[in-house]
Amino acid sequence: MRNRINNLFRELRSRNVIRATVAYAVVGWMLLQVADVTFDRLPIPDSAMTVLIVLVIVGFPVTVVLAWAYEITLRGVVRHEEAAGGAPRIAFLPFILLVGIVTIGTGYGLYYLSLRYWEPAAQSIAVLPFTNMSTAEDSEYFSDGLTEEIQSLLVRLNEFRVVALSSTYQLKGTTLDIPTVARRLDVDVILQGSVRRSADQVRITARLIDGDDGSEIWSDSYDRKLADVFAIQESIARKVAGALHVVLPVTIERRLANLGTRNVEAYDLYLRAIDFLRQPKEEATLSQSESYVRQAIAIDPNFAKAHAAMCEIHLGRYEMSRDTQHFEGAERACHRALTRDATAIEVHLALGRLYYSSGQYDESIREFEQALAINSYSADAYIGLAKTLIRLNRPAEAERNLRNAVEVDASYWASFNEMGNFLFGDGRFDEAAGFYRDFARRSEDNATAYNNLGAANYLAGDFSAAAEAWERSLAIKPTRSAYSNTGTMYFYLGQFDKAAERFARAVELAPMDHRSWGHLADAYYYTDRLIPAAEVAYKKAIEVGEERLKVNSTDMETVAIVAYFYARIGNEAKARQMNDAALAAAPDHMYVHYYGALVYAHFGDVGQALSALERAVELDYHRELLQIDPGLRSLWEEARFKRLVANSGQ
Repeated sequence: MRNRINNLFRELRSRNVIRATVAYAVVGWMLLQVADVTFDRLPIPDSAMTVLIVLVIVGFPVTVVLAWAYEITLRGVVRHEEAAGGAPRIAFLPFILLVGIVTIGTGYGLYYLSLRYWEPAAQSIAVLPFTNMSTAEDSEYFSDGLTEEIQSLLVRLNEFRVVALSSTYQLKGTTLDIPTVARRLDVDVILQGSVRRSADQVRITARLIDGDDGSEIWSDSYDRKLADVFAIQESIARKVAGALHVVLPVTIERRLANLGTRNVEAYDLYLRAIDFLRQPKEEATLSQSESYVRQAIAIDPNFAKAHAAMCEIHLGRYEMSRDTQHFEGAERACHRALTRDATAIEVHLALGRLYYSSGQYDESIREFEQALAINSYSADAYIGLAKTLIRLNRPAEAERNLRNAVEVDASYWASFNEMGNFLFGDGRFDEAAGFYRDFARRSEDNATAYNNLGAANYLAGDFSAAAEAWERSLAIKPTRSAYSNTGTMYFYLGQFDKAAERFARAVELAPMDHRSWGHLADAYYYTDRLIPAAEVAYKKAIEVGEERLKVNSTDMETVAIVAYFYARIGNEAKARQMNDAALAAAPDHMYVHYYGALVYAHFGDVGQALSALERAVELDYHRELLQIDPGLRSLWEEARFKRLVANSGQ
């Protein structure tokens, strides 16, 4: 037996098999190390690393077989037996070169086949909110936060569509069976689980279930210290990927390891903050969220996701109040997040929204495209990109991106809301109403859904349906927009007292919104006894409108509105200067021409007012509103105006 082993060893050495194997192992290891460092910086897909690993593995037996059977000599490649005592052998490096060529050729063939024929076992997954089994009353945030982190890790894999949490949270505590949930969310598999936390201990269970028949694909449970929660999350993501036959390349392994922080206390505070940030935007919830975020950042100043959350908090406040101090706070927080982790999708989404709010649209597009490069299934990134393209007057591209948002996550209410907003702005009110109804179905008891549906029905001419939707919106939650919309309805009906009451409530909810102050001023203006109050309201509208323009000076609609306010308080020079600037900068903006017509009508420039109205109608402003708009009363008897209104049935 010993002689046989010795003979085999001598034969392997004489055939250069040992040298070839060692050399191949060294070269393969070095190749993988270089690829691990460089592939992330090159414009190649993540799957390339997986392919390279497969190539190195496949190349090993190929190398051994070639080294055993053949020799490379000066007269070419010959069988080992023929080379013995024959022509001299050439250097060993050319032999390795031959092996490399064969390996690369084989690998390219495998890679080509993988691109054409291989697909993951599952195309889409939904992570249902993990059930909170803890006894502490304030522990719900932890199970919700864990759900969000696991969902985020699965998103990082970028191997399948992961349903947005805003959709799965609509089914929190549902009694529906798994196949029904899967059909509703349009997914192949469901991940669900439970969390029990007690002091510094945590027990987490997770189950991956087939969406078609409800059968269990994988399950596991973890009883660990709270400090191990990061490892548990990573393990669940890896086990899910493995159960779905997804091979994780080294680049994705590194993404899984980069969770933002390894400090459990900072992480716990961040989860508490996100729990409040996920709720409807109100000062109370934003303040509570900010308190937790600040504590998390104090513990771990490099926690990029916490800085991104702070950016979203400030932006939420800015959108509610239009106070420029909040926008400046958002700017600082977003850029802190970027300097700490430029690979987190949360950072790029926050930056995209920041740039959108400030009118830096090219930068906004860049950030949303970067978010899509990180996760091509991000509906939020498609939505942000579409809204920015609308601002750049690129409606066809915007609509395409909104349809992408609906396609990648057919359960996400925000996609339907933004698609409805786009169609509403395009004058396609019946279509918009359909998407708003889908929005309402996907987000039960959402005041915004019914408010938007009411606006679409109103402009589509279905006033009873509009009133019903608006009243339902106000019953769910009084909002500035709902009060403003119902005020507008009363305003056009000539019921200025009722309109003023609704607009006043809108102002109470959004005291830094220039439109609300302007609407209130208009209602006062047409109520004889309240004309002095109208001037005060117009001046306040100008003040907050100009604050808005400090943030986004390219917002020509706001420029046009403020010009109209100046006209109402008798500052003709300022009104004309701003009106001319808006018309010159935005010749294809429907509302810029509408407000231009109001300015011209106020100063008695009948011809210019009618020309501006005709252009607004060309851009899809509703003719039906012209004949009931008090601001255009001085034009009602003009022949051109009557012809314009008479075409409303066409």
